[in-house]
Amino acid sequence: MKETIGRKKRGWSIAEWLRSKLALQGTRSTQAGKSDPGQARPWRLLQVESAFACNLRCVMCPWPEYARRAENRGLMSPEIWKALKPFLHQVRSVDFTGGGEPLLQPLLVQWISEAHGAGCETGLLSNGFLLSEAKSRELMRAGIDWVCISMDGADRQMYEQLRIGSDFERVCRNVSDLAGMRSGSIPKLMINFVMMNMNVHQVEQIVRLASRLGVDQVNFKQCDVIRAGRGKGLGLFDREENRSTRGLAQRVAAARKLARKMGIDTTATPFTPEEQPVCDQDPRDSMFVRYDGTAAPCINLAVGGPTTFLGEDVRFPQVHYGSVREQNLQELWNTETCRLYRERFESRVQSLDGNILEGLIGQSSFDRLKYLQKAKMKMPAPPAGCEVCHYLYDL
Repeated sequence: MKETIGRKKRGWSIAEWLRSKLALQGTRSTQAGKSDPGQARPWRLLQVESAFACNLRCVMCPWPEYARRAENRGLMSPEIWKALKPFLHQVRSVDFTGGGEPLLQPLLVQWISEAHGAGCETGLLSNGFLLSEAKSRELMRAGIDWVCISMDGADRQMYEQLRIGSDFERVCRNVSDLAGMRSGSIPKLMINFVMMNMNVHQVEQIVRLASRLGVDQVNFKQCDVIRAGRGKGLGLFDREENRSTRGLAQRVAAARKLARKMGIDTTATPFTPEEQPVCDQDPRDSMFVRYDGTAAPCINLAVGGPTTFLGEDVRFPQVHYGSVREQNLQELWNTETCRLYRERFESRVQSLDGNILEGLIGQSSFDRLKYLQKAKMKMPAPPAGCEVCHYLYDL
């Protein structure tokens, strides 16, 4: 999942502010994810894959073949969580989501409570099928801050065609029940809607459904993670803007306009690539810990394999820092591989900011756009794998 939820704004650099004013900002994480480096907790995000196993068979999911071969039935063991606990006081946010369904993890509520007790913001992305009234109350008592539900259809027929094995009415009831239990706005409730040819006509309908269910935000996402044939050809983005992408963008814009009228927040990924200095995961201050204890920059690099990048078949590398079974988080953070990813992305951000400031000072509005594009071209190359990852191109 793209880590774009549960974040708080930080102070921007001058260059970041200029990028935003030009509507060609660096990344959503630069805007909303990176916090003041002076804050006491050095790690912005620890993404903990509490479960790689899943109870559904979604048509766009890239992970089923990997999950079938997973040890311990794809569930994170208490041993792995125990290795993470001593470092929670250095972490601002813990996302208990990975490639599977977090609610399959028997110890999830306890772990959320421990992270909350350590002062961390907590949240998860779920398919909602197991989000019973009792489970919702447990999550709230544990102190969860946000819950995001994957719903890619606004009616029973479309939803169950895509989320095979689920029950539309049950999930709607579960979400509505959780919304009704809240005292105030916590946990924040969101819906992730993965746009594909078969469901994109429902973008306005999902906004109306979110309103009926008491949801706070809808995230319009691309089908951007692909492994072998899983998810291949389902994405709606293209290399260049064309009639189709313009029409899709207009459709999403209309849905977002409707959402504003209904008091619902939205996020949306574009339909054409725009290279960013760093992706939303932002390995400069985050780490992904797989269900088996393997640490990596993100889930994509944790699980390599054949993929498709902007329609071209490529192979995604597997990049690991090591395992929390053998080294603690601080040691993993200082491994050569981790430092490479952190430093390369930092150099990209610094290069872009420096070249923007150099090029923009004293230039006309027209030239500013030109200098921004030139500044992007001068960035160092991204680290291995990231150059063929849709996330780095804001998709």
